[in-house]
Amino acid sequence: MRKVTAPDGRTWKVGRRWFPGRRRVWRPRMRDMGDGSWAGFGDDLGIIGAIVLAVVALVVIAFLALVLLNVVALAIELLIIVILVLGGIVGRVVFRRPWIVVARSGDDVHQTPVVGWRASGRTIDDVAGRIASGQLQPPAGDGR
Repeated sequence: MRKVTAPDGRTWKVGRRWFPGRRRVWRPRMRDMGDGSWAGFGDDLGIIGAIVLAVVALVVIAFLALVLLNVVALAIELLIIVILVLGGIVGRVVFRRPWIVVARSGDDVHQTPVVGWRASGRTIDDVAGRIASGQLQPPAGDGR
């Protein structure tokens, strides 16, 4: 991903799109969690409450230790993802599926399909040069 500044002062990011258009996912907003009154839980329980809290803490720690064994399963899943990504790259090379060269500045997007990794690299350099010289002004609303 290259950053280029146009003569009008806008900063553009120029690079390849690795995946087809993806939809934006709704992101929850972090809200105030209250006054923190739950943090004082157990203060008034005395020694028996402290023992109960210690036993609960030990159970939680044992549970987390068992959950950590699942890290191996996670590593296997990550290995599968890496293999799929490598397969996708090989698929682009073998089946000559075009790379999408994207220049983005805010809501303005310019897209160019290019077949081949080296050709897409040259196109990135060309688009970045045209943006820097002011020759490329993509129309608003061209993006997704």
